[in-house]
Amino acid sequence: MTINKLAVKILTVASSGLFLLIIAKSITAKPTFLTNLSNRRLQNSIESLRQEMDIPGASIAVIDNGEISWAKGFGIADKITQREVTTSTLFTANSITKVQTSLAVVKLLADKGIALDEPVNRYLKSWKIPENQFTAKVPVTFRMLLNHTAALTSPYPDGCCGPKEILPTVKQFLNGKPPATNPPVTVTNVPGKKFAYCNGCYSVLQPAIEDVGDKPFKRLMNELVIQPAKMMNSTFDDEFFLEDSSTIAIPYDSDGSVHKKAPMRSTILSPGLLWTTATDLALFNLAFTRALKGEGPLINQRLAEALIIPSSTPTRSLGFFIVDKNAQEDPKGDYISHSGSNIGYLSLSIISKDGKKGAVILINKGPNPFTTTEIPEYSFITDSLKLISKYNRWD
Repeated sequence: MTINKLAVKILTVASSGLFLLIIAKSITAKPTFLTNLSNRRLQNSIESLRQEMDIPGASIAVIDNGEISWAKGFGIADKITQREVTTSTLFTANSITKVQTSLAVVKLLADKGIALDEPVNRYLKSWKIPENQFTAKVPVTFRMLLNHTAALTSPYPDGCCGPKEILPTVKQFLNGKPPATNPPVTVTNVPGKKFAYCNGCYSVLQPAIEDVGDKPFKRLMNELVIQPAKMMNSTFDDEFFLEDSSTIAIPYDSDGSVHKKAPMRSTILSPGLLWTTATDLALFNLAFTRALKGEGPLINQRLAEALIIPSSTPTRSLGFFIVDKNAQEDPKGDYISHSGSNIGYLSLSIISKDGKKGAVILINKGPNPFTTTEIPEYSFITDSLKLISKYNRWD
């Protein structure tokens, strides 16, 4: 679920692979004495804000001058054990996952010689978008799925699924058949006409790239994104926490209680269920902005540039929102960003297009975003970003 201009939209579900745990409370990169002093003051201000807003835990990474200046865990990952958040504590990335999914799609299609404007149903094998009077006029393309113009329904009435619930298959989920509790994914208007934030669009991208790449989604994401970005503490595995939750931040509701349906699991991982850390998302952002300069193994320059060109709206590209330093949508903004919300988790990722300034903020408190648009906890993220911008002089 994305959150822009404090307007909360709906998020989703996703997870993959193996991960390496690196235990540390904070990370810093060669700071001078004055920089260290400024960072401590900033961290103290964020900690005061966290306590004031009653946020259990947060993981934050800050980019300055093109490198991770510092990363730190704040507060508590688990209220019962009083386990603290560290830089290796895992949170869901929520709809920030859509950035990684979009990059994987663009990268894979280019490798296979498939154009973004080709109909998706031409390549779907395991399931196809149901044809109707709207698709008869205009078929749904890969580009429409990526830029949220495919006019697909959202398959998330209340979120899916709790840790102990039976997961539907991908086909059951997309067709809305038991044990899935969601309606089927269908086209409700002529595709390609207008932007409408679309979890259904990114849900369809999972079987699409599995069929194109002839590999499971988790493996494709590891090969196309996680490994080349060196996100060594990230995974799309959605079972690792079932027996042992000691590596994750426990998700809390707005009243402070543990969410009954969280951590959320789903067969469909592509829209929002990457498990990760603030440090790993910052590493991804740096790898991506290096790609914009023609550097690094993540993705080639031409494709990276295509991912930030406005597509469906002046501020919406295939993978990002174009924003100002406060993560507010701005066609002339110098930053690219995505935010997210899941059951008990909120997130924001932002970096300047030149890769010099950025931040990632993850927290473990929030209501079920599939049943409400009132998410007051997100103000901690926006206020923390303003503090980071102020202390690091993002002018």
